[in-house]
Amino acid sequence: MVKYGLDAVATAVASGPRRSIIERLTEGDASMSELADRLEVTLPAVDKHLRVLLDAGVITKGKTGRTTSVRLVPGSLEELATWAMSTRLMWSHALDRLEQHLSDDPEEGR
Repeated sequence: MVKYGLDAVATAVASGPRRSIIERLTEGDASMSELADRLEVTLPAVDKHLRVLLDAGVITKGKTGRTTSVRLVPGSLEELATWAMSTRLMWSHALDRLEQHLSDDPEEGR
């Protein structure tokens, strides 16, 4: 079941092994066997992780003979990156205001 959108992508990248897969795919396409070797897990375990990434629209899979290759979908992480940056800015401003509030000397106003 394909579940595109920010929630699906955020869920997909919430797992360390899936983030490792994404990091590897930024270097170029990889076979399932290569990904399994890199993660030191079985092919069925890699396939489960790939299914989540595939359903979120983060990767595509193709088969040539007996080899299944995996490719990162360009731009698939853009919405998550934009959201993370805006959230980071919001928290940065909020923490700056809190720091300013806490550093205000209450004795000065008397």
